[in-house]
Amino acid sequence: MAASAVQQLKNTSARRPNATLQAVAQFDHVAPISEQSQLQAAFDSFNLMSQQLTEAYQLLEQQVSELTAELAQTEARRETEVAARERVTGRLEGLLSALPVGVVVLDVSGRVQECNPAAIELLGEPLEGESWLNVIQRVFAPRLDDGHEVSLKDGRRVSIATRSLDGEPGQLIVLTDMTETRALQERLSRHQRLSALGKVAASLAHQIRTPLSAAMLYGEHLLGGELAPEQQQRFAGKLMSRLNHLEQQVRDMLIFAKGDMPLDNRMSAEQLAAGIAAAMEAPLATSESCCELTNNAAGCLLQCNSDALIGAVLNLVNNAIEVVGKGASITIELDKMANGYLRIRVMDQGPGIPDGIKEQVREAFVTSKSHGTGLGLSIVESVVKAHRGEFLINSDVEKGVEITLLLPLVTQQVVEGAL
Repeated sequence: MAASAVQQLKNTSARRPNATLQAVAQFDHVAPISEQSQLQAAFDSFNLMSQQLTEAYQLLEQQVSELTAELAQTEARRETEVAARERVTGRLEGLLSALPVGVVVLDVSGRVQECNPAAIELLGEPLEGESWLNVIQRVFAPRLDDGHEVSLKDGRRVSIATRSLDGEPGQLIVLTDMTETRALQERLSRHQRLSALGKVAASLAHQIRTPLSAAMLYGEHLLGGELAPEQQQRFAGKLMSRLNHLEQQVRDMLIFAKGDMPLDNRMSAEQLAAGIAAAMEAPLATSESCCELTNNAAGCLLQCNSDALIGAVLNLVNNAIEVVGKGASITIELDKMANGYLRIRVMDQGPGIPDGIKEQVREAFVTSKSHGTGLGLSIVESVVKAHRGEFLINSDVEKGVEITLLLPLVTQQVVEGAL
């Protein structure tokens, strides 16, 4: 640009010599200073940009270094976590293999995705990859007395627990072999009953002798033929009452001695309530007592021995009448529990159980009455255990006794419900 201006001035000098010479002289004097300033400014700008680039590069290098270090730390942590997870997975796999219960994992389509050795031992092979419905048809053979357990075709019984998988579709099924446990419980219960039978001889002889002597006396009067028709009717009624009492004593002893009983009746809560109401009519009328029976379990089904179960509740009613005396007020309630059990509560307003025998009242031949074998509550507990239920006693002196029977309800499609 400066050279172009000089050339223009030289061209003009030919036309205007004096003025041109003066301008050139002036320009020649100023131009170098202007170029130097511009060059200096350019160098300063370049140096500034270089410095900024250098600083930016250094900052970038620092950031890259920091990110590399962070990445290395993250990778190290990830490797540590992966190793820890692998160790936990290995331990869980070892634990799963060593578990004495069968574990089966079903996918969303109902096929066996995973299983442990205990499950294979219970259900047989093939198992993994099989449809659970096919496994059910091949292995399970439900029986009427299964309750909350399920029978297999080989005779074993298993309990089944299910839950959803966390975070993914599918089901986890846990199968516990209850065969040996049930057999041990039955043997222990029978041993305890047999060991207690020795105590009953003297008590039973006394309990049978009294009603038997009365029955024989009434029979002799009837055979004499000297009684009026009204007296014959009354004596015949008393004779039957004593014989019924003897029959009850013998039945209680048989139930206590045998313990186990077939659960071959399927009965609704309505049928159970009706059976209890019919059975307690006579003792309530004889003792001038009353009973309020409420059924809040409509539609529920029990797999039971109906005679034994109704007899057990009747035992509780008779026990309350004997303790309270004439005019006893008894309440019986049937309720369906959320855990799949039927609750039967029998409550009286008697004096309660004395403190001295509260801990022993479940035992056979323990009684607070001057008569009786003390088998009443033991019989009830035996019946409840035979139904795989629970027997609970709550007593408050001067406020009466509340006895609770918890019995498992029939669960429809127990095995299929695992899907």
